Amino acid sequence: MNTLQSDVMTPTTGLTLLAFENDWCAQCYTERPVIQQIADEYRGQLTVQSVNVSADTALADKYQVKTAPSVVLVKNGEVVEKIPRFIDHDQLAGVIRYYL
Repeated sequence: MNTLQSDVMTPTTGLTLLAFENDWCAQCYTERPVIQQIADEYRGQLTVQSVNVSADTALADKYQVKTAPSVVLVKNGEVVEKIPRFIDHDQLAGVIRYYL
């Protein structure tokens, strides 16, 4: 099983999904299995990193994340998509396929 990476580095190559969440956020708990499924399905094509907004405010500020859950897709170091809400697996997979 490909697990979510919690040691977040600034993505520079390939496609990276940054999943911004908070421990107290109910929607984040709903989104977590979706993000894990995406990580498993796109292993080798996509890097998935989990970011706790409360613990890593600098990274949240860098990507201008104001709400949790939020997803930021970074391709070759550039933000290509921001999703400031929970979306289901099929919608998220469609966005990822577009950028792969």
